[in-house]
Amino acid sequence: MSKEYVYLSFFKSNKVNYIYHSKSQTIEFACIYCHGKAAMNSRTSEWKCRICSESGNLVTLINFAKHNTFGEIYVPNKEKQSIFRMLDRLSNKYPEENRLVLLEQKVKELIKYYEKNTV
Repeated sequence: MSKEYVYLSFFKSNKVNYIYHSKSQTIEFACIYCHGKAAMNSRTSEWKCRICSESGNLVTLINFAKHNTFGEIYVPNKEKQSIFRMLDRLSNKYPEENRLVLLEQKVKELIKYYEKNTV
């Protein structure tokens, strides 16, 4: 697991959006060539883009990061946290509005349902 931490720390320290899949030991990130989804093997650092078929390893990404910025990918957990923060701020700003509390509960239930019932 130590190599995985090194690879993940590269993404964190360079503020690159990524999704880590521990079961498949892959790290998804925006391809440096086409901004599609690229997947890196977290044991070897070898990566390949599903869209443009470009590939490389961690060294390729380090060299890219020296002079460029990475594209963005949709990170569901990050978006979920953002939505919950917005709902909390709204319910704090308008405490008399009971429908905001109800809305927050419904959104949380909906997300929990989809997390449980989707792969």
